[in-house]
Amino acid sequence: MQHVKCYKEGYPRPQFVRDNFTDLCGKWQFAFDAKNEGEEEEWFLHFPEQTSIVVPFAYQTQKSGIESDAVASCVWYSRTVNFDASRLKKERLLLHFEGCDYFTKVWVNGIFVGSHRGGYCRFSFDVTAAVRKTGGAANVVVRVEDTQEAVQPRGKQSSLGSSIGCWYQNTTGIWKCVWSEFVPNRYLTGVKITPSIRDYYVEFEATLSEYEEGFSLRAVVSHHGATVSETVSRFTRRILNVKADLNHDGDIFRVYYWTPETPNLYDVEFYLEKDGKTIEKVGSYFGLAECYTENNCVMLNCNPIYLQMALVQGYYRESGLTAPSEEAMISDLQLAKSLGFNGIRMHQKVEDERFYYFADLLGMAVWCEMPSAYEYKSETVDKVMAEWMEVVRQNYNHPSILVWVPLNESWGVPRILTDPAQQSLSLALYYATKAYDARRPVISNDGWEHTKSDIVTLHNYVQNAEELSRFYGDLENALAGKNVPGYSQLRLPFANGYSYHGEPVIISEFAGIGYQSGSDGGWGYGSKVAASEDFVNRLRALCASIRKIDGICGFCVTQLTDVETEINGLTDIDRIPKAPIEVLRDAISETKK
Repeated sequence: MQHVKCYKEGYPRPQFVRDNFTDLCGKWQFAFDAKNEGEEEEWFLHFPEQTSIVVPFAYQTQKSGIESDAVASCVWYSRTVNFDASRLKKERLLLHFEGCDYFTKVWVNGIFVGSHRGGYCRFSFDVTAAVRKTGGAANVVVRVEDTQEAVQPRGKQSSLGSSIGCWYQNTTGIWKCVWSEFVPNRYLTGVKITPSIRDYYVEFEATLSEYEEGFSLRAVVSHHGATVSETVSRFTRRILNVKADLNHDGDIFRVYYWTPETPNLYDVEFYLEKDGKTIEKVGSYFGLAECYTENNCVMLNCNPIYLQMALVQGYYRESGLTAPSEEAMISDLQLAKSLGFNGIRMHQKVEDERFYYFADLLGMAVWCEMPSAYEYKSETVDKVMAEWMEVVRQNYNHPSILVWVPLNESWGVPRILTDPAQQSLSLALYYATKAYDARRPVISNDGWEHTKSDIVTLHNYVQNAEELSRFYGDLENALAGKNVPGYSQLRLPFANGYSYHGEPVIISEFAGIGYQSGSDGGWGYGSKVAASEDFVNRLRALCASIRKIDGICGFCVTQLTDVETEINGLTDIDRIPKAPIEVLRDAISETKK
């Protein structure tokens, strides 16, 4: 696997790479705050001696070194780090958290530096002033609140504190990387990258930490080491937009497209300059990929694409939501490709950003989905809207992300079928996503009860292939909801007041066949099968039944791996296939007849 030019092994933010970073994962001090007294007692000044934890693993996991199933509403972390005092005299120090669930407060050397609400996205603090005072020594103290409340976006984390059905162990506190980097006094906070397949250009929207006269941005785009374009533009205010031509004499088609079959990536180097001098250099990359819908097809770069996907939940036996290593992320993507999938639906989880980077490299289309709340209140609106827009902004540049999914199966909006307020939340999420990203399809409510949606997605766990064929063979009536009565597990495809208008149709959850291949007990949909051969035969029949139906342009098999109590994966939780890889691939990818 060839990496992009800028990538550094272990770098937590592959889309925006600087020359320096310090990985702050590893052993931290850890304390439970059962009485919620730590802030009043100033634990950020006098941390209690309780135990230690291995960051970034949640205390509920084996990898953390604690492995407790206790439900804790408040936990604390502490670690002392020594930074280069000479750099602090002329540069700024940023502290980054890639993911911390759910409400986080941070102190450095006893000074409060900021807070963040949300469990799944990166947040950062400028800790320069707090660390300069001590000559580089930094005592970092983190307090995290987590609740069992249903208004909190929690995805597949059980609100009961223990695994039940298709909800799993909780994830409390730090569960993604913690790291730091030095930056100049004026620096780039980010660059939004938007390629255009229609005009063969790329647009950069660059943002300065603070405007100051005299700064320019030089952007050098290359492909496999050959320069494609170089532009220099002056900042006249804090935000700068500039376009760069992608036409290139090295290819007969003038540009290099990103697709799952040919995942071409362009390297780009951003130079922040002042008076002809480079202030900082940041490395990034992008792919020329544009996904949209046309008639009843999903289109990728002007060509219809049949999405053959696996549902992926991203859980591991010893580390829960946190991948144990970069190799584990790569291995999951390669496993999906080896099974014949060209896409994955990352379900109820916003992955480590390196996962999307590896998907970019390997050529794996991804649906990016918001972890759900489970109750509709005013707070649900506030929390879901705010965190979802963080998800979109943070992951916008990844070419592998083809589709956004802000809601799933009416979770958090249980009365969306009839309630105008809950329908309005769905519409608000749809249009807010479109306001930031007009290029990608948005699915309003994956599975059923859609409002405005670019793709109509349906979930159906019927285990009889003939019955599945009969149901969707009459696709017009299925989309009108006329053949749903009598199917107790199904919901109407559209919310009241909404109907089908020719959008692409994808069966985005089906199969889910229960098969206990190892020692783990559990459940799947319908009756379990008793042997590998039965598992493969049912899988083949179900996939074939969907592929034969005209008007359906893709499917998503539940699921890539077993998870805790679920034994409906194509592999067990340790990624051991339930049949030979080539046999499973043949069952999934049998050509349409």
